[in-house]
Amino acid sequence: MNLTEWQSTWDALGRDDPLWVVLTDPSRKGGRWDPKEFFAVGEHEINTVLADLKTKNLPVARQTALDFGCGVGRLSQALAPHFDQVHGVDISPSMIDHANRFNQFPEKVTYHINSSIRLEAFENNSMDFIYSNIALQHVEPRFSKEYLKEFMRVLRPRGIAVIQMISATLARKLFPESFVAAYRRVKHGHKPYFGMFGIPEKKIIRVLEQAGGEVIAVEHTPFTWRWVSMRFFVRKK
Repeated sequence: MNLTEWQSTWDALGRDDPLWVVLTDPSRKGGRWDPKEFFAVGEHEINTVLADLKTKNLPVARQTALDFGCGVGRLSQALAPHFDQVHGVDISPSMIDHANRFNQFPEKVTYHINSSIRLEAFENNSMDFIYSNIALQHVEPRFSKEYLKEFMRVLRPRGIAVIQMISATLARKLFPESFVAAYRRVKHGHKPYFGMFGIPEKKIIRVLEQAGGEVIAVEHTPFTWRWVSMRFFVRKK
């Protein structure tokens, strides 16, 4: 699937049930997420991450932050009280439309549609903090590796990125990617869907380090029988 097709898929998903597509709680499917509760989950997440950075002795300058794969702005809004300027990026025009409607900090939070493998709206060394959670796991590795490089390009020296990605468990590795791709085509046909794509931890670290990052820590969380979720704490050299 190329980026144009990927954009079309996420645009359709964003029009259908945007909050549930971001947080797929089965009990909230069909427009049953309460927006206040939805955004409160984001506030808790960002507060936890910033506290975790203090524990790890990773100070973060508070001028500019980037929320990659921002969806409807759940985390961008939560970052706003902590940073002077926040930029949310997503490939889906419908998601960005929702994000702008939910934006409670228009003077601080700006949303961008990005349909390229480059973060063209941002200059080199322009971000103090980059956060991406449950976004790159839905991006094919050939694209997500390029986004990792872009994170390191736009991050300021000594800036911090916290990036969540997934890696296949041994059980998932038993199924070749060609088999999985064929299964997806049969299961979903031409309907919009969000797939899951993993990259081995060592490959992610290699990409980040070659792009100028220093991986300070990696945290692992069991996800499903097929995937392990990994959170990378990265400082730009």
